[in-house]
Amino acid sequence: MKVKDAVSAVQHKPVITRNKVVRLRFSIKQQASNDLLQYGDDLFYLHGGYGGAFPVVERALEGSTVGDSATVLLTPEDGYGERDPSQVLVLPPGQFGDELPQIGEAVEGQLPNGDSMTFTVTAVSSEQIVVDGNHPFAGKNLCFDFEVLEIREASAAERTAGFAFDGMFS
Repeated sequence: MKVKDAVSAVQHKPVITRNKVVRLRFSIKQQASNDLLQYGDDLFYLHGGYGGAFPVVERALEGSTVGDSATVLLTPEDGYGERDPSQVLVLPPGQFGDELPQIGEAVEGQLPNGDSMTFTVTAVSSEQIVVDGNHPFAGKNLCFDFEVLEIREASAAERTAGFAFDGMFS
């Protein structure tokens, strides 16, 4: 490759802007303790206000290129919200049939207002089962570390759907 071609290639690196599909490596830590809560290198989202990433994350990544890193401090208000005590339900074991769920298991259920949602089983005893509909990160101040791994143009179908297909249709 000629020097001129190499300079041109560097100048035309993909940049994160609206309608780009972005793949990230990420870690999530709790700010107070620095405990690692989650890690992954295959997080895809469609950039540009489609709801696949929190707005504060999109602002931090806007204009980034492959290899760039960003750290985002996320409050409950900017991310997963405050914990909602009304989403914690105490149920009799009989509602689960013959086989009791395990702690950490996801179960489908309804809130008292009739809304359906997925709950996580948080406690099991012979007298009661406690399920929680809050996101596990709700109410926590978090530190997200991101590294941009890939950037590509979104397809028309992805823009219409409002999310990145991340290989599920290929």
